[in-house]
Amino acid sequence: MTEKGINQFDQKQQNTWLVKKHLYLNSPISRVEIAHNLGLTTPVITGIITPLLAEGVVRERETREADSSTGAGRRRVMLEFNPESHYACGVDLGPYYTNYVLTDLCGKPVAQRQTSRTLDEYGTTIQQLSRQIPDFLAECGVAQEKVLGVGIAMPGLINGSEGKVYTTFKEGWTQRDPAAELQQRIGIPVMVENNVRAKVIGAEMFDRMVHAQPFAYLSVFYGIACQMIIDNKVLYGSSAAAGEIGHMVVQRGGPFCVTCGNRGCLEALSGERAVLTRCREIMALEPGCLLWKLCSAPEDLTIDMVLQAQNLGDDYVGDVMQDALDYLGIALANVVNLLSPSMVVIDGRMFALQRNQNYLLRAAERNMFRVQAHKVQFTFLPYDPYRGARAGAAVVIKHYLHEG
Repeated sequence: MTEKGINQFDQKQQNTWLVKKHLYLNSPISRVEIAHNLGLTTPVITGIITPLLAEGVVRERETREADSSTGAGRRRVMLEFNPESHYACGVDLGPYYTNYVLTDLCGKPVAQRQTSRTLDEYGTTIQQLSRQIPDFLAECGVAQEKVLGVGIAMPGLINGSEGKVYTTFKEGWTQRDPAAELQQRIGIPVMVENNVRAKVIGAEMFDRMVHAQPFAYLSVFYGIACQMIIDNKVLYGSSAAAGEIGHMVVQRGGPFCVTCGNRGCLEALSGERAVLTRCREIMALEPGCLLWKLCSAPEDLTIDMVLQAQNLGDDYVGDVMQDALDYLGIALANVVNLLSPSMVVIDGRMFALQRNQNYLLRAAERNMFRVQAHKVQFTFLPYDPYRGARAGAAVVIKHYLHEG
């Protein structure tokens, strides 16, 4: 009897999560449609939706559709989440800036802010966040009781369910619990998640991009990672290291990676830091190259300047970018060959140039199992500096829908 009770409770929790998620991703939608799509009874749907209506989290909306038999309009009651019922704050601890976003319950940005890059050292960063987060929320003018929480997206091996950092290149973060410490300081629930894994959740919850699985999200910035959704679950692996293809060795004895300490890994050959390093070496060897017209000193070089030089036809930069994309294409082909995803979303500033998109896909196809080549949908995302912060908010909202 005890086991049966536990199973019934688990089933109810599972049904509640399925209904809320289905409503969130497909609203406006009727009770009958939810029941049909999920194979549940209408009374079960009503039992789950009624308290959400009472709380104002979900609302009803009447629509009319033509009735072919009478020619009159037929009233339908549709359900949707009330976007103004709650809000979520997202923070992206990026390599260049720290970005803040406040979204409504449906993921629409309400306010955003960009500040100078947060220092890597743990204590200093926690102090800075404990000041800036409340300041940002106060500026937004939203009542604190309406804020579900703060989601922090950052690089590293992170267990999002626990909020603990297993390891990261940032000083003093390893085996720390920044979520608990920040929550104690600011009085608002805090979640911490790997930045690319958070973007996968953002693509699923806010952008409605996950239509078939497996689903892969390739992020190419300072670091490189490919996070995945398989069987409706974001893949973590046993040590939260799933998807870290940036540290897959693709050139034996290649350049040293300052993040992982290996040689010849993908990040050391194709990441933004690797591209900038090679371009700075070109500036040192070629005083007359185009990069000097765009940048007064190698240490001030940015990836946007590199792309500008490439777009203006600089051969040196073109060769650097092609080398980076060749290795990236090999890694992308390996991901496709291994997982056979239905869709790969590609996010990175270097793909602002169409030629880089085209070259990457050609490089991948050269190394891809032929059966896979035309069965995968590749989608390049436009660069959005606030995507990581918005993804942090998505982590909060998904947790709210799942846990209540």
